[in-house]
Amino acid sequence: MDQMDLCIAEAPPPKKQKIDHDTENAVPVPMSQSSSSSGTSSQPRVPPPRKGPETIDLRMLLSRPVATKEQQKSLDTLLKVFRKKKKIVVVAGAGISVGAGIPDFRSAGGLFSSLKSDHKLKSSGKELFDAAVYRDKELTSSFHDMVRNLDSMVKKATPTAFHHLLASLAQDDRLLRLYSQNVDCIESQLPPLHTQVPLGSKGPWPKTIQLHGGLEKMVCSKCGWLGGFDAELFRGQEPPDCSECVEMESVRGIAGKRSLGVGKLRPRIVLYNEYHPDSEAIGSVSKADLKTRPDAIVVVGTSLKVPGIKRIVREMCKSVQDIRGGITVWINEDEPPLGKELEGAFDLIVKGDCEMVAALAALPRWDGSEPPPPPSQTYTGSCTPEFMELSQFPEPSSQMEVQVPPPTIQTAVRAAPATKKRKAEAKPKKEPAPKKPRAPRKPKAAPKEPKSTLNKAFKVGKNNAVEIGKAANKKDEIHFETVPTNLPAMPTPPPTDQLSPSQSPQPSTIHVRSDMAEFIHVGGE
Repeated sequence: MDQMDLCIAEAPPPKKQKIDHDTENAVPVPMSQSSSSSGTSSQPRVPPPRKGPETIDLRMLLSRPVATKEQQKSLDTLLKVFRKKKKIVVVAGAGISVGAGIPDFRSAGGLFSSLKSDHKLKSSGKELFDAAVYRDKELTSSFHDMVRNLDSMVKKATPTAFHHLLASLAQDDRLLRLYSQNVDCIESQLPPLHTQVPLGSKGPWPKTIQLHGGLEKMVCSKCGWLGGFDAELFRGQEPPDCSECVEMESVRGIAGKRSLGVGKLRPRIVLYNEYHPDSEAIGSVSKADLKTRPDAIVVVGTSLKVPGIKRIVREMCKSVQDIRGGITVWINEDEPPLGKELEGAFDLIVKGDCEMVAALAALPRWDGSEPPPPPSQTYTGSCTPEFMELSQFPEPSSQMEVQVPPPTIQTAVRAAPATKKRKAEAKPKKEPAPKKPRAPRKPKAAPKEPKSTLNKAFKVGKNNAVEIGKAANKKDEIHFETVPTNLPAMPTPPPTDQLSPSQSPQPSTIHVRSDMAEFIHVGGE
């Protein structure tokens, strides 16, 4: 939620540093340790001037593909952030949860507008997010109705594609930190984006930092007891009593001690005009992340109306732009806020839905699961679909569908040697040939003689040997051996006309093996 103010102390100004020009990358050295032997006074490094921000409108890509070099360059820069950068900081607002069914706050159909009409408020629904709601019973009742309704929407919501994109970055250890302004806690449903409540002032810190608390916890305003949020307790004009305080009061009454009072429960979200319980810890986390020198920052789904959040973004952008190759990205339906405070803070301005950014990045999911298929939508020109992958962008000049016949077997075979580097095209499967009828079983052969006897039988002079055959194919050359001529003669078969059809001679076969120790049989089976 990007409404609550944040009391975060600004980081102290950096000390003057000396740059070591002997190394490829500048190494900061304190001025007190520098030597004056060179005779020249060293000055702090001044970052080179940066070009104006690049802008790409993803909504225009729904009607036509990337046409210009500038658009393609901006798109490559965007994808490089999510695919190549190693230390990414993300500052997210309510816009990343719109795809999950949670409304934002400041748009025309957001919570501020709907709450005003539903609860008949005087100015805006922003009144229900002010600490003054506990000073007026009517506002307290409306506040309880609002948190119950919001809790029911959160329980039905599931993480979006952009939430899974952030989880994949965290799983790959490329997400340095996620600063979330949302109280729906959808991101913490994914294990790589776990959080910690309350936030410790010393590290190590979780990947997700809740800047405005969350609806998953409720806290006692007196004893500080913390537990899971139970929406059914928040009904009517009176906040529920703390069960821990009630039990403590009964124990003190039995012991004869004076009463300390019973505290009231409330959702652990930070409202306007109240103290932030994690302000010091958030300041420590942001200072540590600045020292880590992130190489990219992505500000997505927020209008940056809260001064404390704007201060974090300004310091992070300045740190990222101070290193070589650092990129600052703004992703939103609207332009970045005007003013000198954030002038020149962003190198790339992406107009469009963050869900489309997740589809273009196409990172594997952190748990190995397959993303659900996008809804099949067709661009007609009269309306803009909410989501469409880059591969589905229609060509403006092609309105007819052209069907290409599948390649035949001959064309696939001929094209294979010409495209060695390309992937082999899928060849149509050949129909299996009909099976040949089985030949009759062979009679049992006589027991083989020992190999030594066979070897002696083949050691016959070359003069008495006959050549059996020659190799017909040089590629698959067959080495034929020789058989002695003084072997016992085969019995002469009877004339063919004297045999019955069942006793007709079978075609002669020759079994030839390269191994001299194998048996060679010549004759009918």
